[in-house]
Amino acid sequence: MADQPKPLQVEDGDFKGWFLSPFHDDYVNHIGPFYYLPGADGRMQVALKVEQRHLNGGGIMHGGCLLSLADTALYVFALDNLQTSGGVTMQLDAQFLSPGNLGDIVIATGEITRAGQSTIFGRGQIKVGDRMVMTFSGVIKRASKSGA
Repeated sequence: MADQPKPLQVEDGDFKGWFLSPFHDDYVNHIGPFYYLPGADGRMQVALKVEQRHLNGGGIMHGGCLLSLADTALYVFALDNLQTSGGVTMQLDAQFLSPGNLGDIVIATGEITRAGQSTIFGRGQIKVGDRMVMTFSGVIKRASKSGA
C-alpha cells in the first residue's frame, strides 16, 4: 500500500492544534473546511466554524450543512473499520434540536456501534459547547476503493 499523506496541523486561529485532512475532496472542501482532533477519550471529533455561507434564509446554519458535517463525521468515525475498503453512506437519520449560529464552532462526536462484513453502524451528536444542536445515526456500506 502506498504511503498515505499526513494530516496537516493548524498552527493558529480558532482551530490551533486541530488537523485538516490531506485528501482532496471537492465537496468537503467546498462546504468546509472541516477540522479533526482526537478527543480526550480517543474518539475523533469533526468540527466546522459557521460562516455566512453556511446560513439559510432564516439566518441560522443550513440543515444541509449540518447533515454534511454528520455524514463526514460518520465516515471519519468508521475509518478504522474501512482500512481495506472504501464506504458509502446508505442511511443517515438526524434530529435537529437547536440552531447553529454565525460564528459558532460546531463539533461532531460519536462512535461506531457495530461493524459487520458489509455494513457499519454509527451514531453521534453535534454540539456548540454544551448545547446539543443535532443527533444522528447512520449506516455505511463497505465498497471497493473505486466506489463500486
